[in-house]
Amino acid sequence: MKARLRIALIASCLLALAMTAKAGALGLQPIGTFDRPIFITAPPGDPRIFVVGRPGYIEVLHDGTTSQFLDIHDRTTTDGERGLLSMAFDPNYASNGLFYVFYTGTAANDGQTGLGHVDEFHVSANPNMADLASRRPVLTISRPSSGASNHNGGQLQFGKDGLLYVSVGDGGTGGSTAPNLSVLNGKLLRIDPHGPTAGAYSIPADNPFVSSGSARGEIWSSGFRNPWRFSFDALNGDLVLGDVGEGTWEEVDFAPSANGSGRGANFGWPSCEGFEGTGCGSAYTNPVFAYPHSDPGGDQAHGCAIMGGYVYRGTEMPEVAGRYLYADLCTGELRSIQLDLPLAGGDRAETAPGALDGPWSFGQDANCELYVTNGDQVDRITGSRTGSAAPACPVSPASAQPVAKRKCKKRHHKKKHRAAEAKKHKHKKKRCKKKRHKKRH
Repeated sequence: MKARLRIALIASCLLALAMTAKAGALGLQPIGTFDRPIFITAPPGDPRIFVVGRPGYIEVLHDGTTSQFLDIHDRTTTDGERGLLSMAFDPNYASNGLFYVFYTGTAANDGQTGLGHVDEFHVSANPNMADLASRRPVLTISRPSSGASNHNGGQLQFGKDGLLYVSVGDGGTGGSTAPNLSVLNGKLLRIDPHGPTAGAYSIPADNPFVSSGSARGEIWSSGFRNPWRFSFDALNGDLVLGDVGEGTWEEVDFAPSANGSGRGANFGWPSCEGFEGTGCGSAYTNPVFAYPHSDPGGDQAHGCAIMGGYVYRGTEMPEVAGRYLYADLCTGELRSIQLDLPLAGGDRAETAPGALDGPWSFGQDANCELYVTNGDQVDRITGSRTGSAAPACPVSPASAQPVAKRKCKKRHHKKKHRAAEAKKHKHKKKRCKKKRHKKRH
């Protein structure tokens, strides 16, 4: 086993040397200051930016201003690693106005502190404000240890299959929950969150453990310590996950969609950390990249906690097109790597160490441009080269502000049903739609 580990590490280093190119020297452009920002996202086809704040607030940047979209601070707590941790817009947000949040609950509401919650909300008649009264609880995740406030996971992402994926940490147990298929902790979950009543959701029939006795059908993959941030490649749906390590290694797990996107895979925790441990590479799915906590010197990744990012599919940073961007919480350095199986390669620095103060999370907008938290600031990541990358971000139908869309339709219904008037309205509708598309921040 040790020999296989040495071979894997040596191969990884050689591949990195072979593929490493000059760092892109990416830039950071501030877009605003927020109260402990923890995630950034946008609805499909929408020019607005939504920033999730850990104390329980979501703010929206629109038309050059910032306003509060949602306030659930009374439902969550920020002790330890708890709080409002992420959100995800329904792929059909333009028509149904639904979005989902992940947060840890309070004892006042739950009877104990720290239960994981996935709740559904609906946008209000004001497109820049959620309807707080529309809250519908979807999924509640138990805590294996009431005294531990860490390892909550907390990422929500919709996959290309239209289903909601939820990352859940091991609950600070040392890993005993991660391989246990009868509990949701230490897992990546996959559900259809839609339902008519509180607690209603459905489990996809092709989930790997649907018919496995005591196993929870919601589980998609297992063996995680704290899968704090994961993402899907916007081009092809490949799953990429940063699992925060314990004493020695941080890791990147990669599951291409062509290979099942990690369906039923066990990524090894607590038996393995990085490439080290019993059964790594045989009984479990290995990471494609791992970096140490100790500083090996030179342009080599190191740190204390990986902050998983995104494969870049935008058009404004050609120097990192198709590369996976990530950071480490302690070194504050933006880095990128070329994902591949069995090993990723070409790991390199994209900023100087310490350029980021508290890179808790990355985010992606509707154009697949990337953002990162920088203390209480949110920065847009910018390129250093002229030109643009080849378009790779899927073009989604515009979903900006459903209310404005309904107003256009309302005006249409008021028109007389004469051919000339209908033709006139057709042009008017196009102008209205075009105007929404032109909104930028």
